[in-house]
Amino acid sequence: MDTVTLRPATMDDVAAISTVTDAQDIVWWGAPDGDIDDTRHELDQVVSLIGSLDVGSRVAVVDGTVIGFALLSGHGHTSTAIDPSSPVALEAQEALFRWLVGAGAGEIEAPIQDVQRLAAIAAVGMVPRRSSFDLERPGDVADLGPAVWPDGIAPVPFREGVDDEEAHEMVYSVWLDVDGHTLRPLAEWRERLLGGPWFEQDLVVLARRDHGSGPVAGVALGRRFGSELGWVSQLAVGRPDRGAGLGRAILVEACHRLGRTGVSVIGLGVEAENERALGLYRSVGFQVAREWVHCEPG
Repeated sequence: MDTVTLRPATMDDVAAISTVTDAQDIVWWGAPDGDIDDTRHELDQVVSLIGSLDVGSRVAVVDGTVIGFALLSGHGHTSTAIDPSSPVALEAQEALFRWLVGAGAGEIEAPIQDVQRLAAIAAVGMVPRRSSFDLERPGDVADLGPAVWPDGIAPVPFREGVDDEEAHEMVYSVWLDVDGHTLRPLAEWRERLLGGPWFEQDLVVLARRDHGSGPVAGVALGRRFGSELGWVSQLAVGRPDRGAGLGRAILVEACHRLGRTGVSVIGLGVEAENERALGLYRSVGFQVAREWVHCEPG
């Protein structure tokens, strides 16, 4: 029987971790969901938020080959993948999950269809607390008309390093109303949301009152992952400006900007219980593509 051992990850493991992630994604979704740059950025985030890979990571190794990994990604969140083709995949998964629990993980997630993974999460004392959806629509946005902005509100160019603080304040003035959203301090938010190989300043939709010269009324962070996937993150509308169609205008504008980059799919995430947001997203052509079960200590 092959023996699974755990050790901290190093930056030399980037390619191996990326390969494991691809193997798991292919089983879950039929194709890889990221690339090696995403993996490198994930490890950088562990170092930034946890302090070191020694503290915040483990890889599962069999005969010198990495077959799985687990990362602490800050605020109790985690990331973990196992190569399903390994004969000892289940043993490695259990070892990594037990390490995560011992390291203080606040959450381990699984796609709803992976009943084996959900059972392994339950075996280490984690229980389902909430669900979230990934929604997708075609990158061809010819079906969407132009964004219709409420009176007195206009989109303005986002200036990285100038508008960051106001955008961050807008997001978190309303973001924490929804269970499952995480408060990230400004410096961390900049690094995580405005950093990485996928950030493009022109894909951020920033709307201001007073015809564009006043306070921020709403924001959405558009990003690209590779050449095929566009993503809308942290769409937020301030309470005084709700009910006038601003959220829809921001979302439509974000889709148009992403569509012009040539992506084939545009996606976004939403908590399953956020029915108001789900209604908005579906009205703009998004459909549920994936459901995640988020498990926390029992």
